[in-house]
Amino acid sequence: MRKKQNLNKTNLKKLNSIAHLKSFHSKIKSINSEYQDFNIFIKDFENFISTELKIPAKDLSLEDKIFEGIINRLDFLNDYKNVTLRIYLESQKKPKYFLNLSKNINNYFNLFLNSQVEKIMSIIIYLYAFNVWIEDNNNMDKTMASIGNAFHNLDKVRSFIKIR
Repeated sequence: MRKKQNLNKTNLKKLNSIAHLKSFHSKIKSINSEYQDFNIFIKDFENFISTELKIPAKDLSLEDKIFEGIINRLDFLNDYKNVTLRIYLESQKKPKYFLNLSKNINNYFNLFLNSQVEKIMSIIIYLYAFNVWIEDNNNMDKTMASIGNAFHNLDKVRSFIKIR
């Protein structure tokens, strides 16, 4: 019986180079037979990310915490962008994968945000930034600008709500 491996930088780099291939699912099963259930692979991938991600400093403003949190996550995912995109595409087909991802993203924001409103706001901005990140290059200039624009648009909505 083959010993199960944990996801690590080495095998994720290898998987990243073949994430676009049809054989991807068989390759992940060669790392760990439990990955026949892609949801388990997603959970392990998210666990790997959670052990490696930096959490924004506590003394930052709310906007800076959200910005840093999103950029930290997306910057880390740059090294595994093809795997991340494969998970994203598979999640569009199967809601249980999407729910698993949502739970993990929510758990990440729970580490440094306090209120439910802050978390919801950060997840909305994250989803917007993620869709820009998909097409962005490694320096993430467009992604960072999109986050800034999202905050600017939120400020417009806040001012509109206060006027009424």
